[in-house]
Amino acid sequence: MDDLRASRSGLTISVMAGNTQIFEAGTVIFKEGDKGELMYILVKGCVELRKKVEGGETVLKLVNTPNEFFGEMSLIDGRPRSATAIASERSSLIAVDDAVFDNMVLNNPKFALTIIKTLSARIRSSNVQISELIETIPRERTARGMVDFALQQGEKIFDGGYKVHVETMRSWVNTHTGIAFDDFDACLARFLKNEAVRYAATSAKTREHIVLTEGFVRENNRRDRQ
Repeated sequence: MDDLRASRSGLTISVMAGNTQIFEAGTVIFKEGDKGELMYILVKGCVELRKKVEGGETVLKLVNTPNEFFGEMSLIDGRPRSATAIASERSSLIAVDDAVFDNMVLNNPKFALTIIKTLSARIRSSNVQISELIETIPRERTARGMVDFALQQGEKIFDGGYKVHVETMRSWVNTHTGIAFDDFDACLARFLKNEAVRYAATSAKTREHIVLTEGFVRENNRRDRQ
């Protein structure tokens, strides 16, 4: 059987092609708290790593670069999964079991070094995210989450604002920033009262869509600050 080779930083990892798995968009690959028996290498697609916080979830990392890997922690320490992995689009992954992982670590120093560097980077990134969750008030996190959603899935309109579907955004903010639904509703009511956002003209009665004003987007766009 042919081998499928994934290269990372000059390192070639060879595993059986039969270990490739396809996950459709929205499929849960594994859940936080599950027993971990496999790690995964991304061939194609995008996977979100989410962790439960407060009244929702927050996205710790997007795995969207071919040959990135995730899920290795459970193979290293034998503890339950520390996050949930969900395919955000149709994704092709190579599944690596404990025996193959141990063999690669023990017999390939470059692979072992890659694992160490990756874990270190993720710990630093997680510390930053945790600090932000602790230090940022719900209003700011809600506003940033709304803008993140609008830039990804909203419809830009003639005046520079973004039109979004309220319920879809409400659910997305809950699962991506950890904002509880009650907190989101309270913040949205405040934004509407202050006219930072407004109901779309087509939703005057149904209130299904709102428009994030250009100023609101500019003020709360984290990408412009990175």
